[in-house]
Amino acid sequence: MPVTLAKAPRSFTVLMQDGTVHGVLLTPDTQEDRDLLHFDAHWGDCLDLFEVTAIDRYAASIQAIAAHDRATAIEDYVIRVGVSHSAARTLYRGCRVWARALTPAGRASWLANGLKGYAPLKHFALIEAMREFGEPTG
Repeated sequence: MPVTLAKAPRSFTVLMQDGTVHGVLLTPDTQEDRDLLHFDAHWGDCLDLFEVTAIDRYAASIQAIAAHDRATAIEDYVIRVGVSHSAARTLYRGCRVWARALTPAGRASWLANGLKGYAPLKHFALIEAMREFGEPTG
């Protein structure tokens, strides 16, 4: 009987700058080591850090890129509209619930609707949901 070893999820720290992955490390075990890593990467190398749980380094980098894109979309909304970061995150979560509740045909219809021009945060949540469900976005 063959034995298959399933990869167990692990905690990774992804080092990024301007949306580009510069390194993927296993997250240190102790809080002191994590704090030192964050301090050195942020202040020493001007890198952003994203902690994610994934089965391997590649999956961790994909999750970190998505988290970076999400943070950028929310920050862009804050700057364009002039609302608080908390309000923008709340709106994003509502848009994400809305997009996930649609049928695949409904999501495709909204994508063709030109949503990007007048509701960019809703458009971003829609694209994110479509990618999550493996639906075409282009």
